[in-house]
Order: sequence, then structure tokens, then C-alpha cells
Amino acid sequence: MVYTSTLSLFKQIRDEIKPIYGQEADMLAMFIVEHVSGFSSTDILTDHKFQTGPNFRATILKYILQLKKQEPIQYILGKAYFYDNYFEVNESTLIPRPETEELVRLIVEYLHQKPLLQVLDIGTGSGCIATTIALNAPNASVSALDVSSSALAVAERNANVIGADVSFFQADILTYKSDQKFDLIVSNPPYVRESEKKEMNKNVLEHEPGKALFVTDEDPLIFYDAIIDFAKDTLCGGGAIFFEVNQYLANEVGSLLEKEKYNAVHINKDINGNDRFVSGIKS
Repeated sequence: MVYTSTLSLFKQIRDEIKPIYGQEADMLAMFIVEHVSGFSSTDILTDHKFQTGPNFRATILKYILQLKKQEPIQYILGKAYFYDNYFEVNESTLIPRPETEELVRLIVEYLHQKPLLQVLDIGTGSGCIATTIALNAPNASVSALDVSSSALAVAERNANVIGADVSFFQADILTYKSDQKFDLIVSNPPYVRESEKKEMNKNVLEHEPGKALFVTDEDPLIFYDAIIDFAKDTLCGGGAIFFEVNQYLANEVGSLLEKEKYNAVHINKDINGNDRFVSGIKS
């Protein structure tokens, strides 16, 4: 029977990756030790022993190698924390961001003021938006679509494991038509322009799905145009639309809604002070 020291393991991983990650090495090492040991960060630093199996050392070395290749820690561990839950993620899905938690919070606050509503999440990815809305707004009946079958498989597993009632289906919003009516449509579609790649971290560019991130510089609002067009026939009068947007294009997205006579068009900032969310009410 073999036992491993949490503090020694933390220091080993941290020291191996510190030349690459600097101060961030502490956080990444802590994530791994929490994952393999089940101990909290406090317990890890005060040092506890835990039992390990025959393949443990090989697993740790694999994690270290992946980090040295700058693979995202969420893909290495296969999970990402979002709005009080862990969601499965892999390279078919984007890693949920803290900013998107803010979008969900805005929607949940809005839904709590309403009766039973039909909600559609467009481009669901890991399902973090749809699943979290379903959990936190029991008056909402939530559906979600994505063009990627592999992303939908992840989203369905997340909803099942977390215990949320969401109806998932595959569709491409650029061509999808529906007779169903919705009271709220939400989307965090691809919005990073190709020219902005140079501002992004290597681990994002090399590992997260480009199809879920990037749009051309020539037509950066392609998905917002398509969703607003889709909403002409599917979003009920008085229904709401919520978008996460490129901070440099928030005004343009707001103008698209105003052009279609949406009321109460509003731009909200994210935790970093960037214009990140656009919403409106259909007239």
C-alpha cells in the first residue's frame, strides 16, 4: 500500500511547471492535487497522506507533460467549474468563462420575474448555459442546440449528471428553421475576429475548437444576424434576447436589435469593465 504526501506532490508539480507558468504554477499544481487526492487546498498545504495506485506516478507525469505543452488544465482534468457546478469539457467544447456566468446571472434574474417560459440556448457547447438556467429558473422549459454532435454529447452528459432537464438537438443556426415559439433566446456564439487571434493565448488557439470561437473580419456579426433573423418568427412578442458579444462590437450588435425594433436594448459590462452582453425585448 503506497501513500503520497499532498504537500510534496504539490511542490513537485509546481516546481516542474514554474519555468513556463510563473506565479500561475501554484494554482495549476493545486488544481491537479485537489483532483487526484480529493483534499481541499487548505488540507493540501497543511499536508495529508493519501493512498495511490500503481499507475499514479505515470498519471502525474502525464499531467505535467500536458501542462508543459500548455494544454488547458480544464481539458487535462476533463472538467471546468461554472456557476457552482463542474462541467465535463473536452476539445469539442469551449471552456466556460467567468464572464458567461454573468450572462447566466442576468438571465436567471430576468426569468425569476416571469411565469413559465420557453427558453432556447443557441450554440450550447458544453451545455453550461442551458443546464444552469434549467437548474436556477424552475419556471423555464429549456431547449438547446448546437451544430456539433460531439459537443451535444458532452452537453447531454452534463445535464444528466448535474440533474437538469434540458432538451438538446443538433442544428445549424445559419440554416435552421422552426415552428416553435420561445419567450427567451440566449446565445454566446463565435465572435472573435480572425485578426484578433494575435491577442489570444497559445493554449486557447491550439486546443479550443476554432469553429466555436472565430468569425471572419469581413462578416463578424454573421451569427447575430442569423439569430435575430431566426427570432423574427420564433421569439414571441415581448420576448427577450440575450447575447454575449465581442467587446469591440457591442454597439453594432445593439444596433442590429434596434433596427428590428427591439425595445430596452441594453449593453452590460463584464467583471473586467468590457462591453460584453447585449439584450433587448421584442416589440
